[in-house]
Amino acid sequence: MRGLSSVWIRVAIVVTVAAVVTPAASVAEVVYGNLGSSGTDPLSGTNTDFGPGDPNEFGLAQGFTTGSSAQYLDVTSITLGLFATSSGTLNRTVSIYSNATGGPLDVPNAALFTSSSVAVGNTGTYTFNFSNANLNPSTKYWVVPEGPSSWYFDNANSQPAGQNGSGYTYAGTRTLNTSSQWVNSTFPSYSVSINAVPEPASVGLVALGAAGLGVTALRRMRRG
Repeated sequence: MRGLSSVWIRVAIVVTVAAVVTPAASVAEVVYGNLGSSGTDPLSGTNTDFGPGDPNEFGLAQGFTTGSSAQYLDVTSITLGLFATSSGTLNRTVSIYSNATGGPLDVPNAALFTSSSVAVGNTGTYTFNFSNANLNPSTKYWVVPEGPSSWYFDNANSQPAGQNGSGYTYAGTRTLNTSSQWVNSTFPSYSVSINAVPEPASVGLVALGAAGLGVTALRRMRRG
């Protein structure tokens, strides 16, 4: 009975650890951007239009490359500094595009994930939520706002970078010209903040260990 009690004590410890680790693993963090580690830094007063409402710029895209590990690849939201209208609001979305290689520049290829619609009004930061936007490690993607709006710079006019140890890196800014070609932008990078949750690999291992100990204990009980 002492051996059995010892097994059940170990099971209880592992299950308790799993319960503690699981909530922490599901909390999203800022993994990339130029709005600070919390994604709340202020915007600049400088902006540029994008989308079919502007005669010279039909789109803007900002690139990033994910980190090499399997962590922080489940994107939950992207925050941008935007202006759509000073009277009321207009519904807008943001998409994550795959990368196209082979030409003189890496450019956006196709929309992989599109956010839920957000009512965008006057100048401010707007957060666009994603569902099942699971990225790959060491892979280049593009953030592309959809629809006519103005995309603001961050207050420090800084280049986006990895946040909170994610390993994400900046991969350039592109403009879609009147010939529907993505070209290198003459503007600097724009305000962006990407939130993601870590992969629950450690949680899965803990749960697997608990299950294994539980099966062992049950077998011993039956034999006893």
